[in-house]
Amino acid sequence: MNKMNIKFIYILLFCLLSSFTNYAQFKAGLLNSLEAVYPDYNNLKFNNNYKTNIPSNSSAEVLILIKSNIGNKISIDTRSKNISTINWDIIEPVPVEENTGLDSRTEQFKGKINPYVIRRAPFYIFEVIYPLNKKSFVTKHKYSLLRLTVNSKHLQDEKNHLIEISIKENLKNIQKLNFKIKVHSASIPELIDSNFFYTNWFNITKMEEKHNLKRWSDKWYEMLEKYAIIMANGRQNCVIIPGELISLKENKIHLDEDKMISFIDVFRKNGFKYFESPHLLGRGKNDDWGSPELITNIRGRGYFSDEAKKDIDTIIRKIKKFTKKYNLTNQWLQHIADEPTNNNAECYKQVSKQIKAIYPEIKIMEATNAKESLNGAVDFWCPIINDFQENEDFFRSREKIGEKVLIYTCLVPGGKWLNRTLDMERIRQVYFGWAGSKYNTFGYLHWGLNQYKADPFKQSVVKHPSPIASPTNYLPAGDTHIIYPGEDGPLSSLRFEAHRKGIEDYELLEILKSKNKRKHSNIVKKLFLDYKNYSTSISKYIRVKRKLLKSL
Repeated sequence: MNKMNIKFIYILLFCLLSSFTNYAQFKAGLLNSLEAVYPDYNNLKFNNNYKTNIPSNSSAEVLILIKSNIGNKISIDTRSKNISTINWDIIEPVPVEENTGLDSRTEQFKGKINPYVIRRAPFYIFEVIYPLNKKSFVTKHKYSLLRLTVNSKHLQDEKNHLIEISIKENLKNIQKLNFKIKVHSASIPELIDSNFFYTNWFNITKMEEKHNLKRWSDKWYEMLEKYAIIMANGRQNCVIIPGELISLKENKIHLDEDKMISFIDVFRKNGFKYFESPHLLGRGKNDDWGSPELITNIRGRGYFSDEAKKDIDTIIRKIKKFTKKYNLTNQWLQHIADEPTNNNAECYKQVSKQIKAIYPEIKIMEATNAKESLNGAVDFWCPIINDFQENEDFFRSREKIGEKVLIYTCLVPGGKWLNRTLDMERIRQVYFGWAGSKYNTFGYLHWGLNQYKADPFKQSVVKHPSPIASPTNYLPAGDTHIIYPGEDGPLSSLRFEAHRKGIEDYELLEILKSKNKRKHSNIVKKLFLDYKNYSTSISKYIRVKRKLLKSL
């Protein structure tokens, strides 16, 4: 055999081996959207068939996990007899630099290992949802993740649907998948009719920075509408009012009525039901948690001064006039000072008394873990979930006299408590809805819709911004945000979508509760016992959710 033939055989063997290796590497399968998926390693089953059960006015979705060599071209195609509009997204990963702490913040805060995380940091996890406008892409990681969604308006009620999916690698290796959808007659109410209060605090300055916008310009309003839409799609129905709309002009307090109602109308148009006022007072520039006196945000005056009380009087009278004029009395939620404490509770109560004397109908809402010291000063209590669970009797006593209770999380709690940091199971976000139905709580608040302290695509764990924060005080992964700034508008996340699922579940559970309390209780306890005792089995959640839908 001459050298030319030997060389040819080597080349042929190399090509065959490369082709075989490439083919063996290529896999594609269907997953539930609550599964944690990583770009470097996954121990997940690649299912060729997947079935989902949905209420009649929700959306059907499934994840497609693809294993392929980096740089390969992946093409997708679908076929369905009765579904014409199918949406595709590609999911991109973000980093998790440190694990959430056992009690709060990150592990370095107290130096304790948290065993209740999905993976040891550092790692990357698929999170950000980008619309996929072309039916092909080039792989950037060992694993790629797609999302297929179908809006309920493209599905016939109470019918089974089939979508046949074809995934091709380099136009030759092909994986065939089947996505089945069962639509049930149970229905989710429209956002304006939602029974679940849900707010994530919106930072308009960050929106402007990320999209290069001038405040109150036409393009600014166009982008604001995009943010309102994505919030509404996530079942958020409350937004906080920009603080600058109550300001000083020529040393006089001014409420910018035109801008305020134009801002509110963007959200009312999209089904929003509640509007949170800016906070009137705070702990001052030095963030002094020990001071008994709150400081006005508008002039930086201590509340015990006559000048500060006069400022509060002026602001509340302007708010009363505005909300009465635009029929917002029952939708306006008045903040006084974020997270009041036992130290400043007496001051807070005096502010509350002053406000109620001027505007008795106004509802005062506050995130706080102070309790008895604030009796009579708050209409909507918003404790952290562990404080609520450990002091439920107190909050039930407040409900008996007509006050309401919702809950919140932030950089706390950690460990096994429900929260929504990036190294927790996404089913924890779902259970906020189940908890609301079990405990009859009014809703959920989080401080971070888009409160970025760094580039959220490159950094998820950031230093606590307080001037008195210790060197080991860091906010856990993803605590500052639940959506991301895309080039043309905001991008949703798998965490945000999981939270939406939980709120939709809440609506279904409430319908069942109104019909059969015993059956409702039995279904809830199959998955959720309390804020730190719940099932993390996605397969069990799917089975119980199907049972819930059938029961309706």
